Amino acid sequence: MDIEKVAELGEEAIRKINGSDFKGALNLARQIQKLGTHHFVSYMVGGLLIDIGSALEDGEIVEEGVHLLLRDFAKIISNKKYTPTAYYNLGNGYSAIFHFKKMKNPYAACFNETELTNAKTCYRKAFEYAVEDTSLCSQILVNLGNCFDQLGRVVEALECYEKALQFKPDHGMALANKGVALYYYAGLAGEHLATFMLDAHFLLTEGLKLGVDLNSASYFKQYLKRIRKRFTDKKVLGEEPKFPGYKIKGKSEFENFLIKFCLENKLYLNICNYCQKCNAAIGDQIVIKEMIAQHEKHRRKDPLKEDQFLRLSAYVNQIKQDYITARFLLVLSRYKGINLDFVDKNVKIINTLDYSMHNIYIQLLKASFKSLYDILDKIACILNDYLGLGIPETRIDFRRIWYSEMKTKTIDKKITGTKNFSLNALFDMYRDFEEGPYKKLRDTRNALTHRFVNVRMFQEAEDAENMTEQTLFKQTVELAKLTRNATIYLLQFVYIEEKIKMTRLKGITVPMFAREIPDNLKCYR
Repeated sequence: MDIEKVAELGEEAIRKINGSDFKGALNLARQIQKLGTHHFVSYMVGGLLIDIGSALEDGEIVEEGVHLLLRDFAKIISNKKYTPTAYYNLGNGYSAIFHFKKMKNPYAACFNETELTNAKTCYRKAFEYAVEDTSLCSQILVNLGNCFDQLGRVVEALECYEKALQFKPDHGMALANKGVALYYYAGLAGEHLATFMLDAHFLLTEGLKLGVDLNSASYFKQYLKRIRKRFTDKKVLGEEPKFPGYKIKGKSEFENFLIKFCLENKLYLNICNYCQKCNAAIGDQIVIKEMIAQHEKHRRKDPLKEDQFLRLSAYVNQIKQDYITARFLLVLSRYKGINLDFVDKNVKIINTLDYSMHNIYIQLLKASFKSLYDILDKIACILNDYLGLGIPETRIDFRRIWYSEMKTKTIDKKITGTKNFSLNALFDMYRDFEEGPYKKLRDTRNALTHRFVNVRMFQEAEDAENMTEQTLFKQTVELAKLTRNATIYLLQFVYIEEKIKMTRLKGITVPMFAREIPDNLKCYR
């Protein structure tokens, strides 16, 4: 087996792909195949066929490439040199196969198990191994972001594109894809919509200048046209948007620390928390802004029970209070300006000789973690009410809400019938908590709730029940971000459904708007 000959032909094929000579690249791939059945041939040809098939929009070629990689995958990844690109190419293969399905059915990703699940897994693995290759890391994150975007998880998509740009600031595909994601995210922005649109236009323009895939250029240009139609004054689109930035002005050192911590980790329940380009990024502003109610509902006696707008707003109020309390406990566990050691005085703790740590700061982290996870079940309560699923309140949780029949995992028709990608985003998050990368968080929550989590000074082999304080902190921040995202998707789902109702309802309708409780009435002390 002539490895050097395979590599030489492979490099030549890649050059032809970069020059858009896909048929020439395919001919070279076929030449490599004739050199033998060695796993390096499968690695090289598999990746080439996936790229060529994607460019030619030939599903059979892509599937052949995926088959080749899977056939010898264990042998391929035994060589760490090829591991990241093998996972990356396989992820591209799964993404391409899904792309062909989506062309036939735009809702293919909605509440269905698709190749996107496998693609996400592959990209995450590729990123795990590609730590030294900044260019590859950037491309992996872009493609992972595209998976999230197609599943309705626009916040995670934006986070991926931002990370990609940290690895490669001049990555045209990262900038342009971020612009598209921001275009959809802008739909939540309310009075800040124009600001987000300007930012999206700039990102798309810069991405196209720096260079994008040949097949993607027309796709990005379509979004530029859509944005331009929204502005009568086209001059504002020709300049880079300028923003005043935010200023932290707390009344105490601790308040300043809290605000800074929340901004750095993007932990505000706030649409503008994403961009952080002005003071609008500070605070927890998201609410159910409006709902459509039939006129006769206003004649009833108990509005809180009978008016869905008020009832769901009460749920959201509680979710926000639980979230900011859990977040406060997280921040307090990190703040060094207040000494809380007195809490542990006169508390007898037996030294079990296993380096376990017992103090108020760890307990604050644990309490924060449990409270954050509980919010997911409250989100399920809102979905049950809004969709009229009829599940008894005592049986509702984030795992059970999706299925009309748990044993067969039959998704409720009232859920699938929405074809709502924001609701699908929540469903995909649920799947990641079940068997995906967030399962570790679910296992830790179960241990905290039903047993205990040992936090130790030294812990070589960490798992869901045994970890260091730093690991527990990282997991709590990760869970806080996921809970934030889930809350945003929930409200985005309601917003989209209410817009649909507006177009369908006939006769007199009354838009119900949210009214705020002023700060001075929130506390009686």
